Amino acid sequence: MTGSWRALPVIVRDAALAATTALVTLGVPLLTSVLADSDSGFTPVWGLLVCAVCAPLAVRRRLPLTAALASGAVVLLAIMLGQPPVGAWVTVAAFGSAAYHRDRGRPMTAVTVTCWLVALDLMLDGTPPYLSRLAMSVSAGLAPVALGHALRLRHDRARHLALVERAEERARIARDVHDVVGHHLSAIRLQAVGARRGTAEDADRALETIAEISATALGETRRLLGLLRDEDGGTDLGALAARLSRQGLRVRLDGDLLLRGVSPQVRNGVYRIVQESLTNVMRHSGVSHATVRVGRSSGAVSVVVEDDGRALPADPDVAWGSGVRGMRERAVLLGGTLSAGPYDPHGWRVAASLPLDGTREAATVGRRDVEGARR
Repeated sequence: MTGSWRALPVIVRDAALAATTALVTLGVPLLTSVLADSDSGFTPVWGLLVCAVCAPLAVRRRLPLTAALASGAVVLLAIMLGQPPVGAWVTVAAFGSAAYHRDRGRPMTAVTVTCWLVALDLMLDGTPPYLSRLAMSVSAGLAPVALGHALRLRHDRARHLALVERAEERARIARDVHDVVGHHLSAIRLQAVGARRGTAEDADRALETIAEISATALGETRRLLGLLRDEDGGTDLGALAARLSRQGLRVRLDGDLLLRGVSPQVRNGVYRIVQESLTNVMRHSGVSHATVRVGRSSGAVSVVVEDDGRALPADPDVAWGSGVRGMRERAVLLGGTLSAGPYDPHGWRVAASLPLDGTREAATVGRRDVEGARR
């Protein structure tokens, strides 16, 4: 039922609201007079004025302040004609709606409703209002306006956060595509170079491995470009180590590899950091062994990737370029840290620490850190 109602055009929904409000405003006083068995004194003119007060609600979203002013003008007109009250609460509600739906000049809504309330108080009593009575009247009228303004601020904040999350998701997908393509293309290149230098049998094995790598890369790229949010898939470190071992790099895995209770964002971050680190090992270190250690302590996940190759990469500019920078940015955006460099007595080491939940607050701070570093 709710879905069907929301499927209707806005003007239809608002017109239905205006009609319902008019029926309530007409029906309650009439029903009260009937139950009290007294003459209500309501005339057809009063009925028309009630409908006129409620009618502007039909355009309360398209013309928020205009609708409220039109409703308020009818209330004042009814008083001038000596008619019974025609529903000042409808006008107050219209001003509250205007505070929510106006995109600009929202303070004008509060100023306008205050002026209208003062005029209404003067016309009802015919004498200058006492300060206390006026304060109560204005406070009662400003309360819906303040509520409407607060709800609009909340709506705008939620919309901003949704836009930020979508932007972060697109940036994450772009980084993941970069990592996937870079990792697998590097592996394919290594296999192709090895096939040229080996025997025919070696070439056949290399082609089989290339076909497997290509299929894996295709599947991961399609998953990422499809904007799938299930990040549990494609984060199996064991499968990554097995695949790399068939490409000539033996990877030793130690620690908590399943990462139970860790958020999908952090699991995905750990996987991408390990994948990029091992890709750099294959590109630059010239070794056939690497160690990956994953653990958790004090509310954080730690991941270390080490090899025992040369103390410095073959190409420092490349090693310290987009690969390491991308890993560091990924860690910072999750609220963590990452370091990479040579270590004693020889070899290369990447160490990262990520919070278990990868909270939004940590990601927000991390995003500011990344932007500041780039500037």
